[in-house]
Amino acid sequence: GYISSVRFWHGNALYGKRDYKEAVAAFRGFVTAAPAHPRAPEALLALANSQVEMKDGRAARRTIEELMKTYPKSEAAQAGKERLASIK
Repeated sequence: GYISSVRFWHGNALYGKRDYKEAVAAFRGFVTAAPAHPRAPEALLALANSQVEMKDGRAARRTIEELMKTYPKSEAAQAGKERLASIK
């Protein structure tokens, strides 16, 4: 029952270690496995942030667009919308 939460926090730990490539994989795996999890929108935003850190603005924009389309009423979607303006 805790596997989804473990995946989410594993992604956060990888992001904290600045292992962005692995964080991307962890967050994507989490969202794919548990799209209805309450932290899924947050995971997509963290995924986009990881992509930004890897200098992949195009992928980050696509991820934020996915976030806003899939979870439009989430706080993460609002934060993502604001973040879009700063992504080059």
